[in-house]
Amino acid sequence: MKNPILLVMTLCLIFMLAACGSSEKSTSTGGKDANEDSGSLAAIKKNGVLEIGIEGAYPPFNYFDKSNKLIGFDVDIANEITKRMGVKPNYVATPWDTIIGGLQSKKYDIIISSMAITEERKQKVDFTDPYYHTGAQLFVNEDYSEIKDPKKDINGKKIGVAIGTTFEKKATELGATIVNYKSDLLTFQDLANKRVVGVITDKAVGSRMIKEKGFKVKAVGDMLYRDAAGITLNKHEEALKAEINKHLKDMMEDGTYEEISKKWFGEDIR
Repeated sequence: MKNPILLVMTLCLIFMLAACGSSEKSTSTGGKDANEDSGSLAAIKKNGVLEIGIEGAYPPFNYFDKSNKLIGFDVDIANEITKRMGVKPNYVATPWDTIIGGLQSKKYDIIISSMAITEERKQKVDFTDPYYHTGAQLFVNEDYSEIKDPKKDINGKKIGVAIGTTFEKKATELGATIVNYKSDLLTFQDLANKRVVGVITDKAVGSRMIKEKGFKVKAVGDMLYRDAAGITLNKHEEALKAEINKHLKDMMEDGTYEEISKKWFGEDIR
């Protein structure tokens, strides 16, 4: 027969260990640690590198030049922010339709790629203060005249848009027949070849595309809406967001932002 006292002592020890284990588990899984939101910023500064997701196919905001160098407004803004943070940028070129997923899976620390701040996106990710404002514009071929008012006249017409953009959503709202593309360059190529009636994209992007590529295309009507673009972060990265917002604010106050903006657009687009 087993010793009853020893049995009681053993059971007590088991219960105590189980309670400790349960307490430790609830502490480690019961939410974000108080210091966790500063962890990524600390790691970035320790490693000396900020990993940046960027599309690389959205001129003049971000694109590869003839020598395959990544350039554009977004790139200059990112380079200035990382310089002020005391780290180097490492750009991770990512297709637009998977760019948020890449951020959420920690392939990069932030996205600087002209992402419009929307309520839908804010359910998944977080944003800094806006770093510029822009608007959606309809473009058609120069010899096309059936559309006078984009808000009334594109119902049922084939309109090209880059997939996963706010332009896609707007075109759908206006009753257009959507044709999706991986990039704005592809939308304009098909527009020039009359495979679509029109293209909706950022006004500055479309104007630059026409100038650089020589497309016989024109803007029609007023902008369909205005957007604020933000730098995109994962949720709960408060320390990193505060750091970036500080540098954005300083850039806008000391003239650096205006200099970058005028380089690419001839005006301040904040």
